Amino acid sequence: MDTKQITDRERRLLRAILPPRQTRKSQEDRLKALAGALQTSALSIAGIGIITPLLTAAVPVSLNHMIVAGSGSLFMEGISLLILAYIPYPPDEEKTDHG
Repeated sequence: MDTKQITDRERRLLRAILPPRQTRKSQEDRLKALAGALQTSALSIAGIGIITPLLTAAVPVSLNHMIVAGSGSLFMEGISLLILAYIPYPPDEEKTDHG
């Protein structure tokens, strides 16, 4: 049996199982979506760890608790900015026709 030839049925099965080939635009969209999710997480950490206890706590909020929540939020935001830095943007082409 020749293993180099793929039948039509096997080809259809592979197309159904394997994801399509990623284009540059789809990779960019996925990186942006991941960065957006991380930014949302950073805002959630800041809101749950700092803002909500300040507004609703019956006892004073611990400074250590606020520092940990702020550090976690900054860490998540830093990762999202790092991911956004990996997105290649084409250079701007300036039009110089003044005439």
